[in-house]
Amino acid sequence: MNANLAAFLSMISHSEGTDKAPDPYRVCFGYKHTIIDLSNHPALTGEWHGERLPDAECISAGITPPCHSDAAGRYQITRPTWTRLLAKIYLPDFTGPNQDAACTELMREKGAVEMVEGGRVSDAIAACAPIWASLPGSTSGQPQRTASNLISFYISNGGSFV
Repeated sequence: MNANLAAFLSMISHSEGTDKAPDPYRVCFGYKHTIIDLSNHPALTGEWHGERLPDAECISAGITPPCHSDAAGRYQITRPTWTRLLAKIYLPDFTGPNQDAACTELMREKGAVEMVEGGRVSDAIAACAPIWASLPGSTSGQPQRTASNLISFYISNGGSFV
């Protein structure tokens, strides 16, 4: 994996808040559950059904309350997104390498992989903001990291602006 891409994946984990966990690949939204069965997304295995979000967050996201988040794993991928990716790329389970592949595919869909590999990190962050609520520019209504925080984290994890 390209060093810039690896640093960007780590940056997304940092932005989503999963990087502090002993195993970020097993984190569920809000740290309310630790995934045990990695054979599939925990909402598909039935292991975890998500957490209710505050009504204001539902409304900000354009969803009628009550709503839930079943975001899971290092990149907080939701069940509908995982299911869509299962039909698109080969993801035999919810283990780390497949979560990395899913994250990379989501970035690829926005043209962000090429941006990251070319060192255009700010552009890639902006392109990925519709995917991850924690990225600056997201319209989800959830708390966001600052671009300067993310770029510093990206650099400290081996990313460059080649």
